[in-house]
Amino acid sequence: MLVAGCKQPIDTVVAEAFHNKLYLSEVIEKIPSLASKEDSLQFMEQYVEEWILRQTLLAQAKRKLSQKAQNFSSQIEQYQEQLLINAYFQKISNNAALFEVSKKELDEFLNETQTDDVPKYRDMVKLNYVKLSNPSKLYRKIKNLFFDDTDRAKSLVQIEQLCADTIEYYLDSEHWFYVDLIERDFPFSLSDLITNNSREKIDIVANENRYLILILDKKQQMQHRNVLEDKKMAQSLIQQQKRDMFITNYQDSLLKDALLNKKAVRYLIH
Repeated sequence: MLVAGCKQPIDTVVAEAFHNKLYLSEVIEKIPSLASKEDSLQFMEQYVEEWILRQTLLAQAKRKLSQKAQNFSSQIEQYQEQLLINAYFQKISNNAALFEVSKKELDEFLNETQTDDVPKYRDMVKLNYVKLSNPSKLYRKIKNLFFDDTDRAKSLVQIEQLCADTIEYYLDSEHWFYVDLIERDFPFSLSDLITNNSREKIDIVANENRYLILILDKKQQMQHRNVLEDKKMAQSLIQQQKRDMFITNYQDSLLKDALLNKKAVRYLIH
């Protein structure tokens, strides 16, 4: 009785596949913090099914691929390097004062984008988007996180860490945008891609870039111009443009300095 009383609780095995075991504690750790009891049970069942499928696919891949094909050390190293660079850019661009928008800049932006031939009703959306180069090594990772509905808050944190300030993105879910205004930032017609589906997911390539767009909500609004709302939207877009320009200029100056001080050297290719 004394020995039994001193033993730690045994963690329950909820699944086994190809000599690997999944424990209940591992599944519980993954449950979203605000999930209800019913949602938690459904999440656990889905997680176990996906884990078994993953182990099955991994076992098959290990059997069928050569050791050389299974070596991803170089890709992992590149991924770690990119995370390090992103973390640094996040640090140097963390000062909001760097990207303040003046009244003149706001007025000029609104004057350029305001049109006289606006319809009586205007389409509006709440959206998130990420703009990647095409191809991009981070595409699969970011797409899976971006369109994942299981734990949105956690996914957004990971996306911000991956993108930092080297990748253009917008992840705020509170602001409404006029479709005809915001689509000026895209090299395609956003209104043509939006349907009646809720939480619409768009993955499109244009001008050598890939755009991941999540339509969170949509509505139509009478064309009574809300100056305050327009200014908020314009300020957000201008700040993003300034942040992108800041990073671009910083990279250029850093490279020039490295070449000038012989920290980096270009050799002629014969």
